Amino acid sequence: MIHRSIVGSPERVVAYFFGTHQGAFPAWLAPTQVVVLPVTDDQLPAARILLDQLLEADLRAELAAPDRGTLGARIRTHRRARYLAVIGAHEAADGQVSLRLRDRTQLKPLPTECAVDRIRTSINAHSHEL
Repeated sequence: MIHRSIVGSPERVVAYFFGTHQGAFPAWLAPTQVVVLPVTDDQLPAARILLDQLLEADLRAELAAPDRGTLGARIRTHRRARYLAVIGAHEAADGQVSLRLRDRTQLKPLPTECAVDRIRTSINAHSHEL
C-alpha cells in the first residue's frame, strides 16, 4: 500500500525533530540563540548594552532580568539556549561577558565585541562549536 500525505509529512518530520532534540536546537536554528543574564540589578545597564549589540548583529537574543529569580533559576529556565551570556560585577566593570554553553562549558570572560563576533561567526557557519 502506498500512502501519500503532502501536508502531514512535513509536520511529522518537524515533530520528530522536536522530540529527538527535546527543544535543544543548533544555535542557527534556535528561536533564542543567546540569553543575557545579569547577576544583579547593578549589572542591568551593561546587560542591556550587550543585548543591543547582539540584536544589531542580527542575533536572536533576550534578556533574563534579575527580577525573574535567582541566577541559578534563570540558568535552568534557559538551559536549552546555546549561549548564556552572564554578566557579573567584574565583567560589567571591565566591559566583558562570561559565556556559558549548553553543555555547561564556561569560557573565560571576553570583551563584549569579541564575544558577539565569535557567536555570530559560529552561528553563520552553522557550527556547533564556539
